[in-house]
Amino acid sequence: MAISTKLASILIVVFLLIGIVAGYFTGSAAVPVKTVTVPAAATTVTVPTTITAATTVTRTATVTAPAVPGLQGDVFIGVLLPLTGVLSSYGENDRVAIELAASEVNEWLSSLGKPWRIKLFVEDTATDPKTALDKIQALHGRGVKIFIGPMSSAEVSEVKSYADANGLLVVSQSSTSPALSIPNDSILRFCPMDVAQGAAIARIMWDRGIRYLVPIWRGDTWGDGLKEFSVKAFDKILKASGEMGGIDSGIRYDPAAKEFSVEAAKLASIIDGAVKKYGKEKVGVLAISFEEIAAIFAAVKAHPILSEVKWQGSDGTAGTAVLIEDKSLAEYSIKIGFYNTIGSPGASPYTDKVKKHILERLGREPEAYAYFSYDALWVISLALDTVGKYDGVAVRNAIPQILKHYMGASGFFSLDENGDRATGDYDILAIKLVAGEYKWETIGAYRYATDSVEWK
Repeated sequence: MAISTKLASILIVVFLLIGIVAGYFTGSAAVPVKTVTVPAAATTVTVPTTITAATTVTRTATVTAPAVPGLQGDVFIGVLLPLTGVLSSYGENDRVAIELAASEVNEWLSSLGKPWRIKLFVEDTATDPKTALDKIQALHGRGVKIFIGPMSSAEVSEVKSYADANGLLVVSQSSTSPALSIPNDSILRFCPMDVAQGAAIARIMWDRGIRYLVPIWRGDTWGDGLKEFSVKAFDKILKASGEMGGIDSGIRYDPAAKEFSVEAAKLASIIDGAVKKYGKEKVGVLAISFEEIAAIFAAVKAHPILSEVKWQGSDGTAGTAVLIEDKSLAEYSIKIGFYNTIGSPGASPYTDKVKKHILERLGREPEAYAYFSYDALWVISLALDTVGKYDGVAVRNAIPQILKHYMGASGFFSLDENGDRATGDYDILAIKLVAGEYKWETIGAYRYATDSVEWK
């Protein structure tokens, strides 16, 4: 390896370690530089590094440079997003975030004289598992081995066997089902799991005074799992309290459903009985859905009793555009107190950068998964440069080491033994009327370590 190549590799890791993930630096304080040994390394070199921001700071970093790099030309990343269907607003946000990261990565690689660039292949899965499988197979046939997305757990479940069998890497920014928490497979997930979200939902509903829970949920891998964990967590709290209350068996609906008048009538009957027994202040509806929540609300508005109790949502509806683009749906969401949980991105100066970029492009703030998507592209790129070859398994194995020193748009994080994000805090989002405009606002947070809610 020529010394110029060594230095380029060293600078990549140094920039990573000081947190300048996209070539940005904020603040005038000196940034600590750490020592890291990366996989597939051949030579350890110590060099002085000068960082210029508000001040000039010189630090010495010892890093292990990768062995002979083999990446040349375009390096393919498949991006499987729901650009249509019941997660389309999330898909649009995440596409913008990934494209921003790709642009930054390529600019960075160019500045370092690297002979390779990221090339994205973006495909619409329509939030449909079969379509997701078709798209990953088609892209693999074109030579793509590394993917960001799909988003839903049902889609990830559908593509998993194919990815495992073909040595692919799938990094999902939003699949949360614990049923997919499997060690040493082809799937990595950069979001917290639904065991934690179920605990968050239960504690939030309890904190809101709800003692009788009625779930309505989409009948798929994700919906079934989140409903189960939420109900179990709520039941545990209820039993420990000794208070009167309960959990209804609820309503499981077809994910392909477009109209919900039958479900709305049944839900109204259940809620009417619960209110008569417990009082409307103690009864709550847990709606586990995607953007079909708009059709659900359109149907339940015909039953006044359903607007007299509190409603709780999840990461499937937190920040969704369909509820703020329609004034009547936004007002109904406010009326019923529709609170939603979504994985909390950690504190980072890059969070605001990504938020601002998406706000400028789409006119709305992104959901947390956009930050996870941005980080996925950067982490994959850094792992590719570390291993020096286009290999899904090798890149997967390098990512945990990269994350030990990576700070991105979702802050610092690590993966557990199953390749899932190890942190479990959640933001609580609700729709508010702000200066004449309906917006999603963060109204609190759930802390997994203490099983507690912090309201703003």
